[in-house]
Amino acid sequence: MRLHRAACKWGAFALLAVVAIAAATAVIPHIGHLPSFDAIASIGGSGTLLAFPVIGAMGFHSGRGLFFMDKADDAGGGGNGEYTPKDDFEKAVLSSVKELQASLAKVQSGHGKDIADLKQASDDVARKLVEFQKNQMTLKSRALRIARPGQVSQDCARHLGAVALAIALKTGKISEHSDTVEAQVKEILGVEWKSSITASDIPLPTEYSGEIVELVSMYGKARLYGTVYPLGAGTVKLPRLSTDPTFGLIGMSVTVTEKSPQAAFVTFAAEKFGGLVRLPSEIDEDSIIPMGQFLARYAARQMALCEDSTFFKSDGTDTANTYNGAVKGLCFSVIDNSKVVQMASTKTHYSDATLANLRALRAVPDEAALETAAYYMHPTFEQLLSTFNTGGDRPYNPQAQIAGFGANPITTGPTLDGFPIRWVNTMPAYSTAANVSKVFILFGDPSYQYLGIRGGMRFASSSEAGFTTDEILVRALERYQIGLMALGAVAGLETAAS
Repeated sequence: MRLHRAACKWGAFALLAVVAIAAATAVIPHIGHLPSFDAIASIGGSGTLLAFPVIGAMGFHSGRGLFFMDKADDAGGGGNGEYTPKDDFEKAVLSSVKELQASLAKVQSGHGKDIADLKQASDDVARKLVEFQKNQMTLKSRALRIARPGQVSQDCARHLGAVALAIALKTGKISEHSDTVEAQVKEILGVEWKSSITASDIPLPTEYSGEIVELVSMYGKARLYGTVYPLGAGTVKLPRLSTDPTFGLIGMSVTVTEKSPQAAFVTFAAEKFGGLVRLPSEIDEDSIIPMGQFLARYAARQMALCEDSTFFKSDGTDTANTYNGAVKGLCFSVIDNSKVVQMASTKTHYSDATLANLRALRAVPDEAALETAAYYMHPTFEQLLSTFNTGGDRPYNPQAQIAGFGANPITTGPTLDGFPIRWVNTMPAYSTAANVSKVFILFGDPSYQYLGIRGGMRFASSSEAGFTTDEILVRALERYQIGLMALGAVAGLETAAS
């Protein structure tokens, strides 16, 4: 046994000497590149040379030198006394290791902050890389969400359907396989609930809200022909040029007169519009996607109808449960701005309009709007326009080719004297009844009318409101406001006062 210990002892001394000499000759010149001692300690050491596996195995600890072969061990005991070198070789090895230890401690004390800063920078880079990878995954998932024309993507439909399905689960309307359905709803919505489900629990994600807004743009005319402006706050003021002085010739050595354009502010105070969609409470978990598509399309059509009605024919009375907001639509604002052509006395019917009336309308808007101007009227006025084609005079062309822009240089649509006709379903319909002092046809460029949108569409569901009819109600809300940024951009044809 003593021979075995002696062999281990001198073998360890030899190995320690090789490590010490190698460290003294190779490690010390590059000591500035050593890693953080805190990081080394986490691998398996005490923060000093114990972090190196070989030296640690031999029992080297900070501040204690070599204690793996002490006197007590030589004597066969288990004492804790520090080992005392017996010859010059052992003294040289112990001295080299202590010098290496001192050098490492000096490097750690002198460059510890630099090493810590480097580690922090490395952690920041790793964190940003993870965020970048998550963003790339999100963008990839959005690119894969392909929706058919007139529909939202299946992801959006699943989310909307899950909002209604969650209420059905909460009220106990789904008893068969309810655990499976609940797990599916939680997976889709990404939420857990205990006792209540409110609008704040299940908001519509931003990317899904954008898909429904795209449907609103497809169904509505206000977003198509007007200018959609995002409102950064509940109330936003935008400048509108009210006085536009012109430049002119200035003679030699003549005083340059001051030109002072004036501006007025148009206030956009977002108002809330929306409604409720009723669904039977006996909904089937298998119909989650069709139900979501129905909710998306129905809400988009109704919101488009509301926006168009406010945009074109709001009377500014700010009446609850109607499309009439606090700001007048184009059919009423043109009267306030004196941009109308009023038909002759006793001409109080929409059917009394003549070709001369519509042609006279083109002289009312500002010249700048004529280049992009068009007629805006209800589709039922097609029967009136067709009567203008008499003999060889055919001013109305129901299938004219109109010069367009971008990828569609030529489009097909009706024209009157070469000016495009835009059908707007929310404009006043053709009628032979008396309608005194009503604007029913517009001409100009409505892109100068802004549709200010505050946020996106929001959905929430409830079963309490439909308790008596055993139905689930889904609420869709949007906040917006309109404002005309150029008073002379649009003109209207008005019936006689009597």
